[in-house]
Amino acid sequence: MSNSAFNTQDFISLGIIRRTHYKDLPEFIFVKRDGLFVPFRSENISELIGEEGFALRTDIQGEEDSALTWQDLVGWTIEDESSGILGTIDNIDESTINTLATLNDGRLLPLHEDFIIDIDENSRVLHVNLPFAL
Repeated sequence: MSNSAFNTQDFISLGIIRRTHYKDLPEFIFVKRDGLFVPFRSENISELIGEEGFALRTDIQGEEDSALTWQDLVGWTIEDESSGILGTIDNIDESTINTLATLNDGRLLPLHEDFIIDIDENSRVLHVNLPFAL
């Protein structure tokens, strides 16, 4: 399984691996090592405890499923209803119960479905109505 055939958008974060009895895992779980996604067989998941695990998007969603994930929003613009354009999403952190977007200027923005008013996939803009000013 060669990394050269994949890019970052091909992977979905499974979060931090905390236990070894996951059910219905794909054949391979990946971890990032030196900037590369390194595959491990799912039966060896105990070796990965404490690391962020990734799966190939096609292993989780299937080829025909086009549902967006939080990770898909990296590179998108966020526009607030009252403040205007806030910036571009550089990173998504799903390691805690609150999903956070890191904007290109370093600000952290909580992502919650209640704040999202529109998703423009063609323009790659996330329209939000935040309850506070940034």
